[in-house]
Amino acid sequence: MTTAARPRRYEFMLLALLVLLWGSVGLNRIGIGLIFPQLRAEFGMPNWQASLLISGTSVTWAFASWAGGWLSDRYGRRRVLLPAALFICITTAAMGGAWSFLSMFLVRDLLGIGDGIGWSVGEATISEEVAPKRRGFSQAIFTAGYTLIGAGAGALIITYLSARLGWRWAFPLIGAATALVVIALAAVMREPPVRREHHAADWRSAARLLRNRSLVYLTIMGCAILSWLQVFAGFDHSFLVEVRHFTPIEAGEIASFWGFVGAVGSLLLPLASDYWGRRPVVLVSSLGCAASLAAYLFGGFDKAVMELLLGASGFCGFGLLPIVLATCVSEAVPESQRGTALGVTNFFAVLVGTTLMPFIGGLLADGFGFIATLCIPMAAQLVVAGFILAVTETAPRVAARPEAKLRQAA
Repeated sequence: MTTAARPRRYEFMLLALLVLLWGSVGLNRIGIGLIFPQLRAEFGMPNWQASLLISGTSVTWAFASWAGGWLSDRYGRRRVLLPAALFICITTAAMGGAWSFLSMFLVRDLLGIGDGIGWSVGEATISEEVAPKRRGFSQAIFTAGYTLIGAGAGALIITYLSARLGWRWAFPLIGAATALVVIALAAVMREPPVRREHHAADWRSAARLLRNRSLVYLTIMGCAILSWLQVFAGFDHSFLVEVRHFTPIEAGEIASFWGFVGAVGSLLLPLASDYWGRRPVVLVSSLGCAASLAAYLFGGFDKAVMELLLGASGFCGFGLLPIVLATCVSEAVPESQRGTALGVTNFFAVLVGTTLMPFIGGLLADGFGFIATLCIPMAAQLVVAGFILAVTETAPRVAARPEAKLRQAA
């Protein structure tokens, strides 16, 4: 059955369930930063050690994303995604039972296996199950699940659950809710109708992808975007509570604007890039994100203005995620290599953006304070703005225009 022959109802149901699954990943990934003040006090951790609870998960995420994309190109999306999703449920719930830094670190490392597979295989599934004209927007909706549920609702859910029940109850409840999504996904999801040949997805073909200049630039930009995301998610709550002296509940309410408004950006900016091009939308968004974040850090504003500035940063920053890390990557390679390409770019982006940079952020926080740490996300957006100028335009509507064809021929 071709993509066009798939019932629209099936496409809608599958996308909705994948959004919920990816939102659950957002909860377990971003949620750890929301409880850092409690964990540091209970486990006696300095900031650099707390940052390893982000970095450790990212190492396994990186390898699992690459391997999961490759395996799904070879054996099928459903066979790889469903076991990974079940593993996410188990390891998310297990976070509530951690009794020390080391035990939490080990659970978070295991969690990264399922989370990483969920990214590359989920995005590859969507790229095959929706019509090309809706691909950018559909992948944006998928990414918005992480933002809306993980960063938006999660900032409220986890801070309130932690305040009322204690942080140990938050993650088992999230794991149980995720299990319901996985059951529904197992009942609905079918294997995408793409013929898979074993020789089309080997490790040598994955390595050859790195010769694609645009893919290399997109990988560098992915490193920067994930640095913005994970460093900010890990240390913003501590900045608001310990530097700006907001209460934990107030800090959660401010952070929720980052997620809620960011979810809107995750939808609107990729849609705009379908019409106006990936390059101009990414350039304007990255510069806007850096400017609003600078005002957020150094302006000394009250709660209402902080919410507006953080919402603007989230709108621009989260809008970049699906364009750069999903849509541009999918459009830069042949269809048979999409899962592998998504895994390869995510592998390097995660190793740098959510493994190395949070650790550096923790060291900066211990030595120079949280404002120094949060300058990393601001600088990362400037890196994105610089490299997007070197990437070939891939939006089908824009690339098909006569002037674009002339530039490519030249």
